[in-house]
Amino acid sequence: MKVPGTEIKESVLGRAQDARAEKNAARKGAAEAIGDAGSLQAALDDTMQISSVGTMLKSELDPAKMAEERRAKVEALKQQIKNGTYKPPLEGVAQAVGEELSLEILLSGGALNRAE
Repeated sequence: MKVPGTEIKESVLGRAQDARAEKNAARKGAAEAIGDAGSLQAALDDTMQISSVGTMLKSELDPAKMAEERRAKVEALKQQIKNGTYKPPLEGVAQAVGEELSLEILLSGGALNRAE
């Protein structure tokens, strides 16, 4: 006994398989027309190429490299603070303090709870 609705799934699956078989046959025919056995295999295989840009991005976004760079920056800042040579831009400090205070005021008043 078949489960109701399976006929539709089977027909869709059958059509998808037929379309794939036709596509593979077309690829095979095109490769045979060229006459090169290597191109037949190449036509049937899916391939992926990573460009030099992709390779560069992968190396730049390497988590180990990023962690090492961050560690070096933090150490340099610690050294500057220790030596008394760290002079952050005052506008940036004021903006960060203002944002932090605004967030504290917003959260302490329960504004987010009322908004939900």
